[in-house]
Amino acid sequence: MASVSVVIQFFEDFDFIERVVERLAWVDEIVVNDGPFQFTRELLEPLVGRDLEQPSQRAAGLFALLGRRLGVPIHYHHGVFSGEREKRIHGYGLATGDVVLSVDADELLLLDREAVDGFWASAAVVASFDCVNFTYLNLVCGKAGSPLVARKPFAFKREAITAEHHLDYLWLVGVEQAAVASDDFLPEALCGGAHLTTVRSAYGASIKFGFYNCLYFHLHGERGLEGSFQAARQFFAQGNFDGAAQAEVYGRAMADAIGFPNEQLFRRAEAPEVPEAIRHVAEEACAPFNHLLPHRSLNGRLVPGVPLYALMAAGSALRVSLAIAGEARLRVLPLLVDGPPLDLGQPALEQRWTAEALMPHDLQLGDRDADGGGERIGDLVELLVWSGEDATAAWAGASLAPPFSLQVVG
Repeated sequence: MASVSVVIQFFEDFDFIERVVERLAWVDEIVVNDGPFQFTRELLEPLVGRDLEQPSQRAAGLFALLGRRLGVPIHYHHGVFSGEREKRIHGYGLATGDVVLSVDADELLLLDREAVDGFWASAAVVASFDCVNFTYLNLVCGKAGSPLVARKPFAFKREAITAEHHLDYLWLVGVEQAAVASDDFLPEALCGGAHLTTVRSAYGASIKFGFYNCLYFHLHGERGLEGSFQAARQFFAQGNFDGAAQAEVYGRAMADAIGFPNEQLFRRAEAPEVPEAIRHVAEEACAPFNHLLPHRSLNGRLVPGVPLYALMAAGSALRVSLAIAGEARLRVLPLLVDGPPLDLGQPALEQRWTAEALMPHDLQLGDRDADGGGERIGDLVELLVWSGEDATAAWAGASLAPPFSLQVVG
């Protein structure tokens, strides 16, 4: 029987981690490889609220508690890494098992030791799981032409696959990868699993939003600071906004947009293509995040020049109230299931107006049939406000992120 190590790459991703660990409590050891990339610290330290050179007391305490409760050795490690490549190699190198499972903090695997033993007895050196990418409302998402269920490599025989070589098999962004041999793989999937990458709490969404903006900046230079990321950073830099205030703004602005990424198709997870067991674990885990979605009313805070995205229920009108005077724009795009890919740049129902503080403004939606086919389950709303430099500087200097409210009428 093979010894089994799990390596979990982790950074402030608490939304599903207890469930991830619980499903793998039968292994011989779990290695948690925690820590940021060096180039993310400038943005993420204010959001997290601590010096990221230091280990997370919250994470260390949680994993110590889980290890005692579940009876599995959990080894917590913290570092600051130059990037994805260094972090992944470091985590893999900490594993001691015959088989190393590379698992993300938002992947729920339906895996058992018997399946791993079958892989160990085979001639293959790499195995995959049948991965389903879930988003809000128990929908699955993916690029046009992508299957509902995709094979994701995650299991490696440590003596055959080195820490550096295992990177070539992973789903990574911005990491140089070499071609791999097809005969390395176990022909059948080792298990099924739900990948919950686009489902997040407001705090989780703020970290994800910040991380990917930092990654884009790191990969593409100054172009990565264009748009909402740059505007938000400049606004916060003018005031004294604590991490909680920044996280609220980033999280509220991006949570729904992260769940419904641009240029993605949205489909229902239906048998037989998506096994019932995978759908069940995803629905159970995502239930708190699906509560009250789509919104009929929503309140939050804005940063001038930074768009807010929200999934609103279908209705005949939207009522917007702002706590500031300035220019405003509201765009409304139908969210379709089994329709064309979402395109935030496409023509949309749009209205611009000069907003007066605390004066409600209504946008009439009327009867809107789904354009291009597909079931309309609501509208993805983009709300943007801006004002002159003096007014914006005054809000920032007062450490005020102005409130807003959105309400579906009819």
